Amino acid sequence: MKLDAKGIRYMSVDEVRVLTAVETGSRNHNVVPTSLIKSLARLHGGGTNKFISDLAKKNLITKVINVKYDGYKLTYGGYDYLALKTLSKRESVYSVGNQIGVGKESGK
Repeated sequence: MKLDAKGIRYMSVDEVRVLTAVETGSRNHNVVPTSLIKSLARLHGGGTNKFISDLAKKNLITKVINVKYDGYKLTYGGYDYLALKTLSKRESVYSVGNQIGVGKESGK
């Protein structure tokens, strides 16, 4: 999957909270149950299911249907979004370019 870095700019605070909740839950669970995501995100007024489905449409998390429970896992794109969000908060990253295959390690 190709990372669309433009999407970070338009992510809501609640989407980031849900994405962070999935990451936090994955420390103890291979597949994070939906109920755990709801409790970790602590969104006021609910709406966690809406944000979960939005993140799944963007391929940042994927649904895993388990025998015992249904849950979600972070995809590589989700990890990349969280990393870029953290680096942008620290002001370590200013922008992301769109050229691929150019540079020292490109092999050209």
